[in-house]
Amino acid sequence: MIRPGHVGVHWGDFHADFAVVLAVSAVATAALCILGLSVYRRRGSRAYLLLALALVALVARPLVAGLAMLGTISPATHHTLEHGADAVVVALVFGAVYYARSVEKRLDSEEDT
Repeated sequence: MIRPGHVGVHWGDFHADFAVVLAVSAVATAALCILGLSVYRRRGSRAYLLLALALVALVARPLVAGLAMLGTISPATHHTLEHGADAVVVALVFGAVYYARSVEKRLDSEEDT
């Protein structure tokens, strides 16, 4: 369905413009995820692990959108899964910051004594 004011290339129900945006988003988030996992591998800290897992959850968003665009999942499932992925990202980033600020500082001060 084409809506008034919508700009883009369509072949029937396929939205080429949206597919390109999803592909770029998927490649960019996958690259960021690989970078985050390599940083965790190098640092080995639990805070870096939590951030790497947040980036893994971020990769789920364009994948879920792609599945919805292909009709594999319903719009309601797409909506729920994307909000779920957002909640997981927020929780993991919050956990990483809390761990780095509270737990790691406490562990460092215990090692100094």
